[in-house]
Amino acid sequence: MSGRDRVEAEVLRVLRAATPAARSIASDDRLLEDLGLAPADVTRLAWDIEQALGADIPRDDLASVFTVGALIDLVDQHYDPLTAEPKHGWHM
Repeated sequence: MSGRDRVEAEVLRVLRAATPAARSIASDDRLLEDLGLAPADVTRLAWDIEQALGADIPRDDLASVFTVGALIDLVDQHYDPLTAEPKHGWHM
């Protein structure tokens, strides 16, 4: 699995856990309007993604992310599978 594929799978896994089970998720879905997430939810989800992948997502960059695809792109920019160290443990 490529780094990009791993990022996409992890982002979708985290989003599915935070949205109704019957809801399908598409890359052009808007995080707030379509998936019904609050801004604080997006921050918490980014933290969960960071923990799972070992990537550091700048919060300033996260503020300009509005769609699932943009979130995948942002995480992919900051994820290096060669140096990433997933962090497992306490979650908010």
